[in-house]
Amino acid sequence: MTETNPLISLLGLEEHARRAATARELAFVMVNDTRQVIQYRQAALITEDCRVQAVSGVAEVEGNAPFTLWLQRICRRFDFDAPRAIGPDDVLAADAAEWSEWLPLQALWLPLPGRDGKRQGGLLLARDEAWDEGEIALAAHAVGTFAHAWAALHRPSPLSTWRQRLTAIPKWRLKVAAAIVLLLLFPVRLSVLAPAEIVARDPAVIRSPLDGVVERVLVRPNQVVTEGEVLLELDRTTLTGKLEVAKKALSTAQAETDQTTQQAFFDAKAKGQLAVFKARIDERQADLAQLEDLLARAVVKAPRAGVAVLDDPAEWQGRPVGVGERIMAVAAPDDTEIEAWLAPADIIELEAGGPVTAFLNAAPLSPVTARLLYVAYEAVPQADGAPGHRVRAKLEPGQTAPRLGLKGTARLDGHRVPLIYWLLRRPLGVVRGYLGL
Repeated sequence: MTETNPLISLLGLEEHARRAATARELAFVMVNDTRQVIQYRQAALITEDCRVQAVSGVAEVEGNAPFTLWLQRICRRFDFDAPRAIGPDDVLAADAAEWSEWLPLQALWLPLPGRDGKRQGGLLLARDEAWDEGEIALAAHAVGTFAHAWAALHRPSPLSTWRQRLTAIPKWRLKVAAAIVLLLLFPVRLSVLAPAEIVARDPAVIRSPLDGVVERVLVRPNQVVTEGEVLLELDRTTLTGKLEVAKKALSTAQAETDQTTQQAFFDAKAKGQLAVFKARIDERQADLAQLEDLLARAVVKAPRAGVAVLDDPAEWQGRPVGVGERIMAVAAPDDTEIEAWLAPADIIELEAGGPVTAFLNAAPLSPVTARLLYVAYEAVPQADGAPGHRVRAKLEPGQTAPRLGLKGTARLDGHRVPLIYWLLRRPLGVVRGYLGL
């Protein structure tokens, strides 16, 4: 009986591989029909992610079978790019002790090369006899054909594809990526910055008591004043003239009343006019009292002790003012708080009592801590015309109160958010505003 030519057997095996319509049919050919070219007792097809696709003599592979689990464990040790005879010495000692229970001692690992140069898996053949070079060459040639067919028919699941890509990434890169993800998820306080100033908590605002012209300002900025001290005077020339006229009118009315009183004893008509003249005296006295009150109010005094807060006094002298117009303020120098102006685009959720830190331009390395009092709902125009929400914060006890008028930047802290949100909050807002989302 003549032996079959190995080359003819190889061509027949390749024909079977080409006719396979599915990856499952091809896997059956690989583990069972390869006996036409090379003799073995057991065969298994294992993909690169160590999943057992087919086993010789078995119609369906059970994923939780002990033999399957053992093959998956030893597969992780087969990091070979060329055909190689393997045995118990090539696996871990624990798996090597079970080798004789599952496979013959002589095994041959045949990697399946992929189109991109990466392995798709491998074909494992096992028997009792050793492998010679001719058999290995024939098997390697057959596996090359199998690899092309497998690449065409086998479509790994997206999960497997992602698993392969992840396993191909170096571990140090995965560790760096995990560290970055953890860092981006680290909770930080959502905060915003706003221009700030140290202002008086409850200043006594000095306003013009009447319409007129400021004659002179008697205090300088930051001057310490006492209660009742004269702060400024309004021009009283017009009021003084009106007062003199009122006095003359009162004297005239009193003289007319006296004359009418004497005539009333003899003339009934004069007696009837006496009440009119007395009413006229009351009117003249009321006018005189009003003018005297206006003259007294033209001299503005400090309602309480403190420091004078105002601009250049020379700018006020000669300036016309209306009733209620602010001129200056008297404030306690040690009773201060922080005032900030928050732009509408920077509004975040801020709760009363939240932390506020002010970095003053005069002492940037010595921040001033405070607690939020309120954030105004309505945005009002600032000095530069830009709208802003007024923010007030109470200074924390136990620290030296900063001087009135110092300016700087306040940081307002809200609730905690992931670091990635803190970094992308403003860019996302700009993108949403631009795209209209």
